[in-house]
Amino acid sequence: MKRIFISVVATLALTIAAVSPAKAQDPKPDFGGTMINNDIATWLDLYDMSFTSHNFGTARSMAMGNAFTALGADMVSSSLNPAGVGMYVGGDFSFSPMMSFSKSRTEGGDPYYSSFDYGWFDDHTERFAIPSFGVVSPIYMGTGGVTNINFGISYNRIADFNQERLMASYDNDVVNSMANYFCELANANRGDFIFDDDSGRLLFGDPHFWGSVLAYKNGLINVDDQGWFIDRIGTNALVDHYSAVQTKGSLGEWAFTAGFNIVDKLYLGISLGIQDLNYKRRTYSGENYHYGEGEQPNISDKPLDYEMQYANYIQNTRYSGAGHNFKIGVTARPFNWLRIGVAYHTPTYYSIDLSYSAEMNSETFSAGDNPDGYTGIGPNGYFEDYVESPLWEDYGAYSWDFRSPSRLLTGVALTIGRRAIISVDYERSWYQTIRLQDSPIEQLDVIYKQNYKDIFKGSNTLRLGAELYILPAVALRAGYIWSGKTLRSDYEHAIFTRPIPTEQSLLTAGFGLHLNKTTTLDFAYQYGQTHYTAEQIFYVTETVGGITEPVIESAVFNTKTDRHHAVVTIGFRF
Repeated sequence: MKRIFISVVATLALTIAAVSPAKAQDPKPDFGGTMINNDIATWLDLYDMSFTSHNFGTARSMAMGNAFTALGADMVSSSLNPAGVGMYVGGDFSFSPMMSFSKSRTEGGDPYYSSFDYGWFDDHTERFAIPSFGVVSPIYMGTGGVTNINFGISYNRIADFNQERLMASYDNDVVNSMANYFCELANANRGDFIFDDDSGRLLFGDPHFWGSVLAYKNGLINVDDQGWFIDRIGTNALVDHYSAVQTKGSLGEWAFTAGFNIVDKLYLGISLGIQDLNYKRRTYSGENYHYGEGEQPNISDKPLDYEMQYANYIQNTRYSGAGHNFKIGVTARPFNWLRIGVAYHTPTYYSIDLSYSAEMNSETFSAGDNPDGYTGIGPNGYFEDYVESPLWEDYGAYSWDFRSPSRLLTGVALTIGRRAIISVDYERSWYQTIRLQDSPIEQLDVIYKQNYKDIFKGSNTLRLGAELYILPAVALRAGYIWSGKTLRSDYEHAIFTRPIPTEQSLLTAGFGLHLNKTTTLDFAYQYGQTHYTAEQIFYVTETVGGITEPVIESAVFNTKTDRHHAVVTIGFRF
């Protein structure tokens, strides 16, 4: 379905650009936070889907920090430097199961003690996955200039989106509530969407306003001829905020690779990569409303007829799609102990579909003996509302098309005798070149392009690996991966609509066993930590006289995620 925003594009330009309140420039209200724009693929979502640092592979490659740009002869070569496929001297099949454990530590608020449990509130995940498998086989072997040609089909996971974050803060001023946020959003756009049909009911039209629609249907906000207002939450209320953000899914790459060996001195490779994207996000935002001991809930000293107890807002977003790219690589071996590799990855061109739905539930106490005659009030004076939105889908001609950064990889590997290997990789990725190429929202590509150019920069990744054979059939391995900042210095402390993964570091270790002449068994452990920019559940800012100030906001939260991966690979040479 083609989206038509009348004057909302201006709001989106601010909301999606969503720099911290101190940096906002437009005098119109700026709406932001993790609670908003879950109905579109924001430029931050596209960045998140492009943030790959090649952390996964076989147990051998992961134990050595995936520093295989020059080393080669591993299934991960297809996703790093396809020239490495030319280094195989025979056929190879490998399969790598993995267990993952992650925990996110959120700072800046309070411990999460919500009494509302939907069965998925947690800050850690445990799951099983397959980071790598594939087969390589010679298709030509000769004695001339081309010693052999190998062809391989492999799957490598290149990004993992599994994470859960919990955020909470208590006893906030009532002005800083999501009820006020939805009221402000409705008032700011009152003339820009039609909310009444012939029956006088508020309709689900543009999903940008579904939060306000659900808030109205659940009694958080109300409307009259003067505009939108709040009549069930006292001006003397205190508000407890809760938020849980759960993301699931991964980005995997199927690689079809041809590798060429030229007299065991020069190796060439080319690979077609087909990416499979699956990304789900569930966003929960909830509030409890309470009052001081013995304090009567009121609005301007007038007692409430209906007293809102709590409201829960849940959004579900799913992206699915595919992308393609090409990789070319070359590795030189001027000496038996030295390998030098270079590879270039073209941008990946994605086409993704989006689906979105939202729901809200609330509970209200009839403090004034139900003067409006609402039905469904129990004997204890409480009644509940629960409303689901329709399902919004962008697909087919209205899918979201974008391209990820191109990448340049270089590597050096040294062989010390027949017992040790040291390998070093350097990767450069140009995140400022991400581009939205087509979307259901007109002219959004122009806004996104400017954001990428202004906010992001090229990023550096360093991978180190070492292997030591302590026995002819037993190898010990260790590695390290570091991915540098992707944000320009002016934006490192900004608050965006989504938290952005910035620096990432990983420590790796493992060992390998040659069970016989054809079978290997490898083990690896990887520990990683990812830092994110700060986030807020919601905020509204206004600019007056060139000075931007928040008028509604939640607490500011900071998250670090620790991840543990345990991998085993069984390989067969033939």
